[in-house]
Amino acid sequence: MDENKKDALDFFNDESDHHRHVAIGSGIIGQARAEELIIANRELVFQNEEKEKRAVELVAANKELAYQNEEKEKRASELIIADIELAFQNEEKEKRASELIIANIELAYQNEEKEKRASELIVANKELVFQNEEKEKRASELIIANKELAFQNKEKEKRAAELIIANRELVFQNKEKEKRASELIIANRELVFQNKEKEKRAAELIIANTELKKAENDIRKLNAEDIRKLNEELEQKVLERTVQLESANKELESFSYSVSHDLRAPLRAVNGFAILLGERYNDLFDTEGKRLLNIIQENANRMGVLIDDLLAFSRLGRKEIHKSVIDMTALAKNALYELSTSLQFKAEITINDLHHVLADTTLMNQVWLNLLSNAIKYSANKKKPVITISSEEKDGDLIYSIADNGVGFDMRYAHKLFGVFQRLHDAEDFEGTGVGLALIHRIITKQGGKIWAKARVGKGAAFYFSLPGKPLIK
Repeated sequence: MDENKKDALDFFNDESDHHRHVAIGSGIIGQARAEELIIANRELVFQNEEKEKRAVELVAANKELAYQNEEKEKRASELIIADIELAFQNEEKEKRASELIIANIELAYQNEEKEKRASELIVANKELVFQNEEKEKRASELIIANKELAFQNKEKEKRAAELIIANRELVFQNKEKEKRASELIIANRELVFQNKEKEKRAAELIIANTELKKAENDIRKLNAEDIRKLNEELEQKVLERTVQLESANKELESFSYSVSHDLRAPLRAVNGFAILLGERYNDLFDTEGKRLLNIIQENANRMGVLIDDLLAFSRLGRKEIHKSVIDMTALAKNALYELSTSLQFKAEITINDLHHVLADTTLMNQVWLNLLSNAIKYSANKKKPVITISSEEKDGDLIYSIADNGVGFDMRYAHKLFGVFQRLHDAEDFEGTGVGLALIHRIITKQGGKIWAKARVGKGAAFYFSLPGKPLIK
């Protein structure tokens, strides 16, 4: 385009020079020709400008055409991609259709499963109704337990009031100590005498049983009249022995209760004076004196615990039994939770599913508390203490066990386990009064069961107790 313009300008310049030379050479040129030449020159300039515009428009048209060709190519490639995408979507639709068929099959299976779940839910609802009934029974038992707790709280308040009175009478009790000591000696002699009397009663009972067997043999040889007379005499003897035995038991219980309560006064005095000495004259005692004073207080407190355990043991003989169906798994877990609020222990405790049993809830809770606390105490020194609780049904009895991997004991002394104040370990090594297992023994035997233990020194111990009855629910 620039070359055409240049050619046109050169041509115009050449023509102009030519005309000037003609005009100069020939002289005067007509005015008309000059004007035509000017008009022609202007027309030529205008045409050149138009050519330039056309050239510019042609360039723009070429660019537009190139752009449209590129767009057409893009549209063609997009159309190819769209065709590929459409084919892919058709394949996906076919997959979705096959998946929909599978989903319908799965939905039919799920509907069948829902029907099964519905039937299971009906069974579960029945079980829930049974559990609600059990909860109501537990609630009634809890009410009884709360009443018992309220009674115990009142007893504690009474004990607190007695403690206040005891503190006020501390000076007087100091003078009474010697009298109480002499009375205690007499009381101990009386206790020994009553124990001997009990042994005599037991011997008499053995003799009576022997006489009864002899009488049974004689009965076979006698006539009806003689049999009637012998029965009357035998019944009279049985009544007399029964009255004597009941009287001896009542006297023994009364004596134990009286001695336990009378022992509290001198103990409170001893403990109170030891505290006063420690508070008022602490600076006057050397290390050994302070140690001895602490020993006095510790032993006075231990004697108080022994008296409380003795009273609990005495009360148990008079307690009435109220049997109900017990969820032993829940009861054992509840006892463990109760212990965890007052004890810190690291034992790994496993409570398996235990058989339900017909027994006294309050008493059985005491059994689990004592057995669990013993297992925790005697396995505490192990690096990894382990305790396992389980149950089984055997020969018409329900047998429960609690096993630990603790210190164990020598089976040669197993017969001492369930005696009052009997201990197989030193009090310095393991605290306790020796009444807990005796209490458990009385609870179990009172409900018609048995209790025993197996152990090896350093290998742990297992305690078993049985209660009569077939499995209720597990």
